[in-house]
Amino acid sequence: MISFRNQRDNFLLLSSPVVLFFLITITLLRIYALYVSPIELSVDEAQYWHWSQNIEFGYFTKPPMIAWVIALSTSVFGNEEWAVRLSSPLIHFFISLILWATSQFAFGAKAGKLAALIWIFTPAASLGSFIISTDTPLLLFWSFSILFIFKLFRNETNLIAILAGISIGLAFLSKYAALYFIIFLIMWWLIYDRNKDLSIKNIFIILITSILVASGNIYWNYINEFVTVSHTVSNANLTKIIFNLTNVISFLSSQLLVFGPIFLLLYIFLIFDCFLKKGKLSLLAFLSFPIIILITIQSFLKISNPNWAITAYICATIILSAYVVIQKYKFLRIFFKVGFIINFVLSIFILKVTLTGDFYPLNLKSDPLRKSLGFELLSDKIENRFNTDLISAIVFETRGDISRFNYYLNRSHKKFKNKIFLKSESLKPGNFYEANYNYNNRQFHSRENVLIVSTKPKIYNYPNLAYIKLIDKISVNTMKDIYRTYYLFTGKNK
Repeated sequence: MISFRNQRDNFLLLSSPVVLFFLITITLLRIYALYVSPIELSVDEAQYWHWSQNIEFGYFTKPPMIAWVIALSTSVFGNEEWAVRLSSPLIHFFISLILWATSQFAFGAKAGKLAALIWIFTPAASLGSFIISTDTPLLLFWSFSILFIFKLFRNETNLIAILAGISIGLAFLSKYAALYFIIFLIMWWLIYDRNKDLSIKNIFIILITSILVASGNIYWNYINEFVTVSHTVSNANLTKIIFNLTNVISFLSSQLLVFGPIFLLLYIFLIFDCFLKKGKLSLLAFLSFPIIILITIQSFLKISNPNWAITAYICATIILSAYVVIQKYKFLRIFFKVGFIINFVLSIFILKVTLTGDFYPLNLKSDPLRKSLGFELLSDKIENRFNTDLISAIVFETRGDISRFNYYLNRSHKKFKNKIFLKSESLKPGNFYEANYNYNNRQFHSRENVLIVSTKPKIYNYPNLAYIKLIDKISVNTMKDIYRTYYLFTGKNK
């Protein structure tokens, strides 16, 4: 068992080479799991890949970093699922190293190594290593931001302040939740610091630099009528208030599986002491706990997703590593060990699920992985129909379908580029495909053939077609006795 006592750093399992070996080994295992995994891309992952085919400074619903990251990995390794997701385990590995450096700088060598081990085995990092999401680069640059700000406490140089601003700006280009960092940093400075550890000059340097780094996306939003901002505000629309306590319970319960059940309880136990401290611990508290409170309130007023507070756990990791080393309470070390073992087991289980594509030995009534299976085989059948019936365009009826089928139809070649559309009745675009690939806005030549892919055996509301004819029913077995079925129709434009 790892010794967490505050003694001289001579225990083998906490030596730097062994910790680094653990980090590298688990990262390589996760990359291998991605390579052999049968799990296909999710709706969002497939859409991010689509964005990566056209590099811009912004997209309909998100800032651009996710597309840039995917474009980098796929340009080297191709467009297979594992290559699309490859940056995720690598980024979580680098986050562990950054947290190691940050905790070591702030609280000593043993705290640094503990922070690295805590993060690499958290459920957030374990699951996050197998999916590509906007949270992944956000967490990386959030971690860099904390490291550079801590360094500013001892070295008030303009260069470090600029590096902190660059990190926050890149975090903003990853996800707009980076604004929490700026807001709570300023609040902490006004309440706790006021030029004690962080000068007002460096605060201004950080803010100006971050704005300059983010300016490309700000300008993109300007020339696109702030479509991303409008979409984000629409999602957070609090005019339709629910006041649902069940949502709060659901969100808080989900956080037990984001950071780990014991680690989350330890963090909550420690966080109030952090607010009573000065300097680094109070800053860590301000950059974590208020985010959880804010998203909890959001869940009560409307709804919130489990990952919306994920940035809080970067600082939570550093707090845990610090207190385990600093405090001599036996119960803290015992609970920490139990929490670490639980997270380690969860991490291995998530690795196993990725490798095999099933939750055995768990027997789930509704397997969530079923939603990401079968699209590759179905795409082959759709492509065969496209070639046989001289089709000029393919029309889908949901964002989930067009996103994933677009990936599997286009990843090997560009035959279907600009030939895939979404049938939508929305007057105002609600997603990327409604805004850019809306079938209703497409001007077709007379008598062009279109292929319609639907989950319904009968379809309506295609007034521009001279006729609609059911030509095929395609199906694939996703789980035992469960099939994914689509109906294929052809129609000729008037």
